[in-house]
Amino acid sequence: MTDADVDGSHIRTLLLTFFYRHMPALVENNHIYIAQPPLYLVTRKKSKQYIHSEKEMDEYLLKLGISDIVLKKETDEQPMDKESVEALMNVIVDLESFLTRIEKKGTSFREFLEAKNEEGQYPRFQIETVEGFRFAYSSDEFEALKTADEEAQKLQHEQKLASMPEAEITDDMRVFKAKGLHLIELYEPGTWREIQEPHQEYPSDFSFENCAQGVYLDIDEEGLKWIDYTFYSLREVTECHLRNTGEKGMEIQRYKGLGEMNADQ
Repeated sequence: MTDADVDGSHIRTLLLTFFYRHMPALVENNHIYIAQPPLYLVTRKKSKQYIHSEKEMDEYLLKLGISDIVLKKETDEQPMDKESVEALMNVIVDLESFLTRIEKKGTSFREFLEAKNEEGQYPRFQIETVEGFRFAYSSDEFEALKTADEEAQKLQHEQKLASMPEAEITDDMRVFKAKGLHLIELYEPGTWREIQEPHQEYPSDFSFENCAQGVYLDIDEEGLKWIDYTFYSLREVTECHLRNTGEKGMEIQRYKGLGEMNADQ
């Protein structure tokens, strides 16, 4: 048993690797048990809930936020039913996870969306060439860019040699060695399609990224009254409202380590 945070996860991986390499019989005979302690203790309305990960916490807050409000577009007469709101929020959570992954690789989600080509494809790879950063939409296109980049490097090499006095050029300098491209895979095959297809079921003005006029929503909080809100992206609906609504009346305790917990916990 290790701490529930990222450091604890790394330590658990190291321990399991040690057992696998040096005590394989323990693994093969199912004699290793993992006890996963909670990361959070959530107290709300006299009930206690242990949460074991950030993802589980996120889903818990959204679920509570959805249960406490009624949501409808300003242009609609009828509010969205709970199933539709929950399905929409699940799509947003998946998109947020995807967005986080590609932004960590140096590409903003807006850049990703705007890079859609005429065939309706989104980029799979980001490549650093001698001419700057480029997107590639398939492995074949990457190979073509690689060949073109090597030719551009060779041309630069030849131009450099041509600008130098012949007497200063050594045999080693005449040898051309192409530098490999720095390739970044933005996502695994099929990942974006799995997220994109359910997202297309929603109206175009339910945009994940910022839209110019905003999406006007009426929200009924705990049966009080309809309040007008303007959101400029679906992310704002979850980040600025549903998660905050879910946290109302809630006491959240985050455990930094096992030493902070008593025996019952």
